Amino acid sequence: MAEADVLITFGAFILTFRRPDDLRRSVDFLLKQTRRPDQVWIIDNANDPEARAVAESYQAEGVRYHANSENLGSAGGVATGFELLARAGCDWILSIDDDDAPRFPESYVTVERLIELIERNDDGRLGIVGVNGSRFDWHTGEHVRVPDGDLRGDLDVEIVGGGSCLTVSRALIEKMGAPNKDFFFGHYDPLYCLEAGRRGYRVMVNGELMLLYRTATDRLGIQPVRRTVVSTNPYHSLWRRYYVTRNYIYAMRKTFDEPRLARRMATRAMVKSVLAFGRGFGYGRRYSTMQVRGIMDGYRGRLGPTIKPIAKPTAWGPAPVGETKARR
Repeated sequence: MAEADVLITFGAFILTFRRPDDLRRSVDFLLKQTRRPDQVWIIDNANDPEARAVAESYQAEGVRYHANSENLGSAGGVATGFELLARAGCDWILSIDDDDAPRFPESYVTVERLIELIERNDDGRLGIVGVNGSRFDWHTGEHVRVPDGDLRGDLDVEIVGGGSCLTVSRALIEKMGAPNKDFFFGHYDPLYCLEAGRRGYRVMVNGELMLLYRTATDRLGIQPVRRTVVSTNPYHSLWRRYYVTRNYIYAMRKTFDEPRLARRMATRAMVKSVLAFGRGFGYGRRYSTMQVRGIMDGYRGRLGPTIKPIAKPTAWGPAPVGETKARR
């Protein structure tokens, strides 16, 4: 092992909420890495006996367990994990949700490749790395996909989003803090990356690693998404729209001083709320309620767990054809 490897203490944690089978597979993903993390933690948002039992079964592997006293949401749980591992001495900290661990053997090089990426670029400004990233158009407020042909070498991006092994430096956490716990759920990770960029930190991915992930998950050749005004979100996930809309509007106004982008989000949300009734009255009413409340609370700064989450259907394996995982 090179001297540089020894100097980096690399930690990882899994945020879990009542999915013990997924949790076990996620722990295995970390322990099977070609370069195992120096510390592996489980952050339990449910204080669940089954999750505790999973953690105990890995005690011999050094896996640690922390139970939150209440459900802090994905934002609060991830922020807690970053804070705990930073205090435990980890220089870089990788986060995954219990149901987000990659499902292909090629992913066992993830930690090794991320550490190599850090070592090549750690100039004091590198703050965030991950396996998948996107750019951000500050004119439209939209994510911009990195073309397949650009996936080579180390790339600067603006966002490492959900399910992309968001990995943050302790230096950034100590300087800027962890993700905003008051966001509770929805879009907290891209907003955190954008804030880091505004503060002068670099957000990076390795093109070859990103290409590996795209190839393994059959996501090559995808054309830029044509933004539609008709909602395609499943009914059970519509509560997520509240948090995405609320947090985005709040952050664009308060964190980034971009009220124009907040207005753009609000306008789009209202148009989509009207058109959502085309999928049925019940769907339209639920969708519009979530969006209107998200707009109102975003503008008045009402954060925290204001809408109760609804558990999504889970199964380890590919999503059904035509359905993709809802964005946070």
